[in-house]
Amino acid sequence: MNFYLAYGAGVGSEALRLWLINHKWPHEAVYVDHDGDWPATKEFVKTIPNLTIVKPNQEGFDKVYDYLLYKKQVPSMKLRVCTAYFKIKPMLQYFKKPCIVYLGITFDESKRMKNNPHSEVFNHYPLVSLKATREQCIEYIKLKTGNVPMKSGCFFCPFQNSSQWKLLRKNYPDLYEKAKELERVNIQDQKKKGKKPKSLSLRGMILEDLTQEKQTELFT
Repeated sequence: MNFYLAYGAGVGSEALRLWLINHKWPHEAVYVDHDGDWPATKEFVKTIPNLTIVKPNQEGFDKVYDYLLYKKQVPSMKLRVCTAYFKIKPMLQYFKKPCIVYLGITFDESKRMKNNPHSEVFNHYPLVSLKATREQCIEYIKLKTGNVPMKSGCFFCPFQNSSQWKLLRKNYPDLYEKAKELERVNIQDQKKKGKKPKSLSLRGMILEDLTQEKQTELFT
């Protein structure tokens, strides 16, 4: 039996990585480099020793942003090709089966647990078994290394709140413009097909409106 840690470079998977090492559970930590993560996450990944990094290949694309732009799609709750094709699929292709895969889902998000549909791949959730919450994982990481990662996710992830989009616009204007371009291309294509346009924000607002700072009136 082979043992793997599906490493996403977030709080859950980092806390689990440290716990597995501390308790000497055999495993290989595997991270998929799809080039869509926030810059801080990319830098954090560089600090992780003995991390196996695999590249996706979806219809010839190894970068999730380029693939979505080519398809004129934006990720959504119903259309999560970013997760399916650029995270799960590359890992399953890499894993030697049969295998057990450790996933860093915390106790407070245990509703996300599910069995793997592949007959020779078995998902295991140690943090849920330990009843370890996200906050407890943060404290554990602080205790072990002090290097707490940001919440993992793509810079164009629709599940980001408005403050995260504003942070992207302020600190990474080039990535913000790329997100806007992805949204613009999708909206244009949807209108052309006579379908309802889709914004990147789940609030239904285009990014330009969502991230617009309110201007203070000089005179009232």
